[in-house]
Amino acid sequence: MTCPPTCARVRERVVASDARGLADLVIALSDAERAEAARHLPDLRDELRAVGVARYGEVLRIAGAGVLSGPAATAAWLTRREFADQWPRLGEVTRVLAARPAPWQADVVARLARKIRTPEDRDVPLALAALRATGAPPPEHDPLVTAWLRTGPADDDPLLGPLLPRIFEAEGVGRELREERLTPAPTPLLSLIGRLLAAGRVSRAELLDGCLRRFLRGGDGVSLRFFVRLHELLDPTPEEAAARARDYLRLLPVAPGAVAELALAQLRGVGPLEPAETAEAAGALTFRAEAKLALGGLRLVERETDGVAGHPHAAELAAALATAFGHTSYEVQGRAARIALKRAAALAPAGHVLAEAVPLLPEALGVRVADRFGGEVAQQEQQERPEAFTPPPLPAPAAPEPFPEPTLDVWETVYTWVDGERWLAAFVRRAAADREGLRRTLAEQFGGVHPQAHSQEAWVDVSDWIAALAAEVTGPAEPAAASAGPEQTGGGAEWVGGGLEQAIGGLLEAAWNEAARLFGFQPQSGPAAGRAAGQAFGWADGPASGWAAGRAAEPAGVARPSLPPPDRVAPPHLFLLRRLDEIYRALRAGTLPPVLLATPTLTTGHLAPDVLVERLAECAAAGVEPLPADLAQALLRLPRGHHPEAAGGAARIGTPAAATAARWLADGGLRDPETHVRWSYLDGATERLFDEHEPAEPPYQLRLQPELRAEPTGLEALDELLGPRARWSWFQSRGVLHWWPSLLPSHREVVAADYLPDLTHPGVPVRWVRDLADADGPAGEAMALVLAFQVARADPEAAALLVRMAARGDLPAEDVGAQVALLLRRRPDYQERQIVGVLADAARQGAYEAVWRLLTRLLPALLPAPGERSRVAHVEAVTLAADVAAWAGARGPIPEVSAYAAAGGRSRFSRACIRLRDQLGHG
Repeated sequence: MTCPPTCARVRERVVASDARGLADLVIALSDAERAEAARHLPDLRDELRAVGVARYGEVLRIAGAGVLSGPAATAAWLTRREFADQWPRLGEVTRVLAARPAPWQADVVARLARKIRTPEDRDVPLALAALRATGAPPPEHDPLVTAWLRTGPADDDPLLGPLLPRIFEAEGVGRELREERLTPAPTPLLSLIGRLLAAGRVSRAELLDGCLRRFLRGGDGVSLRFFVRLHELLDPTPEEAAARARDYLRLLPVAPGAVAELALAQLRGVGPLEPAETAEAAGALTFRAEAKLALGGLRLVERETDGVAGHPHAAELAAALATAFGHTSYEVQGRAARIALKRAAALAPAGHVLAEAVPLLPEALGVRVADRFGGEVAQQEQQERPEAFTPPPLPAPAAPEPFPEPTLDVWETVYTWVDGERWLAAFVRRAAADREGLRRTLAEQFGGVHPQAHSQEAWVDVSDWIAALAAEVTGPAEPAAASAGPEQTGGGAEWVGGGLEQAIGGLLEAAWNEAARLFGFQPQSGPAAGRAAGQAFGWADGPASGWAAGRAAEPAGVARPSLPPPDRVAPPHLFLLRRLDEIYRALRAGTLPPVLLATPTLTTGHLAPDVLVERLAECAAAGVEPLPADLAQALLRLPRGHHPEAAGGAARIGTPAAATAARWLADGGLRDPETHVRWSYLDGATERLFDEHEPAEPPYQLRLQPELRAEPTGLEALDELLGPRARWSWFQSRGVLHWWPSLLPSHREVVAADYLPDLTHPGVPVRWVRDLADADGPAGEAMALVLAFQVARADPEAAALLVRMAARGDLPAEDVGAQVALLLRRRPDYQERQIVGVLADAARQGAYEAVWRLLTRLLPALLPAPGERSRVAHVEAVTLAADVAAWAGARGPIPEVSAYAAAGGRSRFSRACIRLRDQLGHG
C-alpha cells in the first residue's frame, strides 16, 4: 500500500514484528507525524487481515498506543479481540503508553480498567500492566479489584497502595478470596499482608477498620470468610478492640456465626463491659439460633449478675433469659433456667418478665422457674403446637414490561440481550430507510475503530457480528488481497501449500480421525480435518498458522463463512449466530428486509402475534422476503397456544414466510420437546453414569448432560436448534447464556436443559434463572434441577425464585424437592441448615403450600441416616415441616417420620417428629 514516509516507517516495523524498534519510533514522533500515521493505521490493519492479524497483535497495539490521539479510540483499539493473545507481551505497549501525556494516560488506562467485567476477561493483563506502568490512579470499579486479586499481587506491586484498601468495599472480593486460609500455612494474599504489616507498609488500624466495615455491611459466611481470617491474622490488642467495642456489639445480633463468634471473643478480651453494653450483648446473643453463641450470651448474664441484688439493668438481663427460654436447644433452655434461679436476687425487679416466659420452657424446667417467679407452666401438648403465624397470600405475579424502543444508542452494551435486540432492530430499520444517516451515526459511535474478526476462524461473540455490521456500513472491510509485505496464507485466497505443508496436513488429518475413532467424534477429511486438528493443537488460526490445510477459495466481495462448527457451541448459541450471520450476509448482498420480524414486544422475549403479522405485511409491501432464521426466531417468540385471528391475517398476506407463520399460529406452535438429565461422574479417568453405577462416596466432579427429543418442524434452523445435544460442555457459549431465555420464552425447559452443563461449574447466575422463572412453558426435570441448585447453594434470591414461580402456579415443587435430595447425596458440600433456611423464607413469604409439596420429596433426605444421631439441622427440618404442614392443612403420613415418632424419646427431634406425625395423621 502507498503511504507517506512516517506511515511507511511504522508499517515496516509492524510487518517485521519489531516491537522494540516500533516503540522507539512512535515515542519519538511529533504530533503531526502521529496524526499522519493514525489516519493510515486502519488500512495497515486491513492489509494484515489477509495473513491473520492475530500474529501482529502486539505490534499493532504498540502502533495504536503511540499514534492514536483520542483516549476512547485508543482504548477500543488496544482491546480489539483480533489482537488478543493467550500470553500477551505487554512491555513495549505499556512503555509507549507511559511516554504519552499524563492526563491522556489516565483517561486511557481508566477506560481499559472499566472494560473489565470478570477476572477472566482477556483485557485484564493489559489493563493491570498499563496501570502499573503509568502510575495513573485506578478507577472505582469493583471487577478491577477482583481481577487484580486473581493475578496474585506481589510485594513490590505498585497497585497495592491504591487497590488493597478497596478489598473491603468491592463486591465479589469475599467470594474471590474464600479459599485463603491461615493454617497450616498462610495462603498467598494473607501471607503478603502479613509481610506488609511486619514491614510497616500497611496500617493495622486501616485493616481492622476495613474488616469491621465489611462485617457491618453484611453478607453470608462464604463472602465474609476471608475477612474473618484477615481479622484473625491482625489479632487485635485489647486496646484496639476496646476502641471498636461499639462496632463489635453491633455485629452480635445478625452477623454470620463466624463473625459473631469473632466479635464476642473481642468483647471478652477488652475487660468488663458497661452494664448496659453487657445487657445489650446478652440480648443479641440469646436471640441467635446457634447454641454456642446463645450460651455465650448466658455467660455474660451470669457474670454481670454475680453478687448483685436488684441489678439496675434487671429488665434487659431478664429479657435475655426469657429469649433463651424459647431457644431450640434444650441445653440453652436448661442453662437459662439455672441462671434465673441462681441469680434470682439480682433479677427480682424484673421477675414478671421471667414469669411471662415460663410457658416457653419444657414442663420440667418451667415448674422450677414458676415456683420462684410465678407464671403458667405449659403442658407438653401446648409446647408442641406450631408457632402462631398467619402466612401471607402469595404476591400477584408481575406483568411483563413492554420491550424498549429500538435504538442505536446502546452500542456499548450490545452484548446484553435486550440492548442487542434493540440495536439490531434499529440497524435494519435505518439501513433500509436512511443508509447515509446510519453511516454517520455508526462512524461517530465507533470512531473509525471496528473490532473486526475477519482473521478469526469463527465469530462466537455477538459483539463481533455487530462490529462487522457497523464496519460494512461505514466502509466494507473485506479481507485484503495479496500484496507485498506479510506472507499471505489465508483469508480470501485459497491455501496452496508446498510439499511440506501438504505432508503435515495429511498427518494432521490422520491424527484427527484416529482421535475421532477413540473419543467418538465425527471423522473429517480435507480442510475440515486440518482445521480441527490445528485447533486441537492450539493453532486457532487454521490456515493462517501455516500448519493446516485451509479454506476453499471465495469469490471477491463475498463474506466468508464465519459461523463456528455445530460441535463447538451450544445449539441456542448457534441459533443466535445464524440470525446474525444472515443479517450480515443480507447487508452485503443488499437484500435486507425493511424490518426484523423477531424483535420482542415484551421483556420476557415474547412477540405479540398481531405485531408479527404487521411486520410480515411490511416485508411483503417492500417486495422482500424475511430472513429465514429471523422468521424462525419470531415463531419461537410467539405466546403459547392457538392464535386463529392472527393466523387468518397472515394467510391473507400471500407470501411464503407469511404462509409459514399462518400455519404456525393456527396449529399452536412448537410442540413441547421431551427432556431428560443424565448424571455422570469421573471414576479415575473413566466417566460413569449414576444410572449404571452409583459411586460408594460422593464424586469430586459431577457432570450433567441434557437429552432432548423434539418433533421435526420442517424449518432448518429450528430443527438444528432442537437436535441432539453434544456430549461435553460448550465453554465458548458462556458469554451468551443470558440471551437464551429470550430465544425460547415459551419453552423454558429447553433452555434449562442447555444450562445443565454449566450448573456444576462455573454455575448459572440467579438472574438468568429468574428470566427462566418469568418465561412460559412446562417446567420439567431440567428446570427443577436448575432451581434445586439455587436452593442447595442457598443463593440469597433462591426463596424469592420459589415464591415467584409459585405465585404463577409454575413451580414444579415435588421435582425440585427430589433434585435437592439428589444434590445432597451427590454433592456433600451443600449444607442442610442453609437449605432449610431458604425453604422457611419462601414459606413465610406465602409459598407454604408449594414448600410443603417440595418437602414431601426432600424431607427423607434431611433426616438422620441409620445409626446417626440427630443434629440441629434435622430438628430444624422437621420443625419447619410441621409448621408448614399446619399452615397448609396437609394430611397423609411420611413413613420415615412416622418411624422416628414411633421410637419415642424426649429429644427435640423426637418431639418434632411426633408433632409432624400427629399433624399429618397416622394414616
